Amino acid sequence: MSYDIAMHARKFAPNYGEHDFSDHLPMTVTALKKLGANEATIDTFAKQYAKRLKRRKIGDKSIDPLLLSARIGDPSVYPLAYNYFAKAIETDGRVDVLAAHLPELTGSIATAAFHGVIRTTFGLIANEDSEVAAGLAYWWSRAETVSFSKSIGAANNDGETLIIDVAAAFEKERKKLKLDQPTISARIAEVLAHPRIGTVLNRAAAANVSFDAIAAMALRIYLATDDFTALHCVTGVHATRILSEHVVMNDVELRKALWGAVCAAYASIGAPEPAALTPAPAKAPDWQVISSAAQSSTDEHDIKFAYACMEEARQYGRDTHYRYAAARRLGLIDG
Repeated sequence: MSYDIAMHARKFAPNYGEHDFSDHLPMTVTALKKLGANEATIDTFAKQYAKRLKRRKIGDKSIDPLLLSARIGDPSVYPLAYNYFAKAIETDGRVDVLAAHLPELTGSIATAAFHGVIRTTFGLIANEDSEVAAGLAYWWSRAETVSFSKSIGAANNDGETLIIDVAAAFEKERKKLKLDQPTISARIAEVLAHPRIGTVLNRAAAANVSFDAIAAMALRIYLATDDFTALHCVTGVHATRILSEHVVMNDVELRKALWGAVCAAYASIGAPEPAALTPAPAKAPDWQVISSAAQSSTDEHDIKFAYACMEEARQYGRDTHYRYAAARRLGLIDG
């Protein structure tokens, strides 16, 4: 029997394991399809991955929309929120539902290591309403809202300068931070809570940085580190861009929140110097080789990262750099 993405959210909890890891299965299946994987490959991956998930049958009970805002950030609201979003999408359509609720979610874009926005977006990529609902419900129920101050203006809109400012603040305060937290979200929360670094991040989040510049910085941070958090920045930026293309709303606030989140994630891994984009890497296999390797991987992050890199290269160029990043993640190139 082939994997049924339409029924996934009704069968499984959105997280699993000791640290409440995000369920990646529907997202990874979507990425595999986009990479050209056949049904046998997808079914084999799904069968193995599903073993780690928690089964949870969702009933029919929903939540009154007037109470939804009061429950943001409450993990127990997920089943109710899922039913609410599923019904709202059926009645009003994805575009209207996203436009109505994204303003409350924008400040929590880094929630669960960006997986709220990523799962929502992969529902759009898969053209599957149940997954859009699951993504929104997960994002809503796990929301870790960051209220960046509207009174602090950006020093400028240059991402390079702002990243240097974040790095300088981190260097001065690094001994006061506890970054040995077990999850990406906890480490990001640690830097956001620090008064001095938080102020610098506020200025960064006030800047009007383009998706192109944000994507370039996320890629540069990954190329410099091969870091797992940096990987999520690349996939999170990709997802947010795609999401913005499906919503009739001004994307400035979405980009500001995304840029602030990327800067916070950058500080949480020690604010390393981002890699230069020139000269281009000397060796990188083509996308066909990368896609084949990703389809053979049993690691959901390999697959999603390869797909995100391929799509970002199509959007922005920097093809050699994205191929190099994906190939290195897949073990096709030594460090």
